[in-house]
Amino acid sequence: MIRPGIFFRGMAMGTADVVPGVSGGTLALITGIYEELINTLGGITPRLLAVWRQQGFVAVWQQANLTFLFTLLAGIFTSIALLARLITWLLDTHPVPVWAFFSGLILASILLVLKPLQQRGATQIGAFILGTVVAVAIGLAPALSAAGSGALVFFFSGMLAICAMILPGISGSFILLLLGMYQPVLEAVKQGQLLLLLAFMAGCTVGLLSFVHILKWTLQRFHDTVMALLAGFMAGSLLKLWPWRISGEHGIADQWLWPAQYAQVTGQGAQLPLSLTMLVVAVALVWLLYRVAPVHNVA
Repeated sequence: MIRPGIFFRGMAMGTADVVPGVSGGTLALITGIYEELINTLGGITPRLLAVWRQQGFVAVWQQANLTFLFTLLAGIFTSIALLARLITWLLDTHPVPVWAFFSGLILASILLVLKPLQQRGATQIGAFILGTVVAVAIGLAPALSAAGSGALVFFFSGMLAICAMILPGISGSFILLLLGMYQPVLEAVKQGQLLLLLAFMAGCTVGLLSFVHILKWTLQRFHDTVMALLAGFMAGSLLKLWPWRISGEHGIADQWLWPAQYAQVTGQGAQLPLSLTMLVVAVALVWLLYRVAPVHNVA
């Protein structure tokens, strides 16, 4: 059965994935479909070929939960096609309230991810702290220099970026920035360099189908600890979402400022009332999505 809500959740994920610093995996957690997504991707294995031979294509489609997956992908690609330019324009013209809105999404989401956990001991606290530290370290890391820009580099960049993209709090596009591959990938898209794009997509496919099995296995055996780790990733990503910052080249080497400092340095208003309003709106939106989501991230 087609679930229209999945399409709109896919649109939210697609919107997030085009913004360095915001993860589509975070939006999957916010909207309550993260574990269904991981289980669906983890279920795509060679055994489906045997099911196809024995029971037919319809059985494969049902067992692999492909209605969910393709509906979600349709939302993601629709969002990228329709909203990517709007999000980019908003970030260029009204960055402070937009980043405040994203920060509100993350703040509320952390609480909702931690809420259903049944185990809240030292292990889960340690996992949360570890996730926070890792995300902060990634946010502070200097950009690396990509070793050339051939098909092999595009392939491995795709592998790393897609693994980050599926994790809440770590943006795949930001990983491309750190690797020095964000601009080359954009240029390959603009110029229609098919070989490089195919190499990148192949890397994404291999990375996703490999990494998701590890993630699925850990969620099944260490659910609460993994969810605490993911919540830590989200908490650490707040550093990269701080509204009053001056971004370095391509979003690297940011300067974090207080609102008054930001207004003084940039000569622009701090927009504090509007930013706080957008943060509250984001928190309310997350709460609403959580209340209406048919599936929540619980064991």
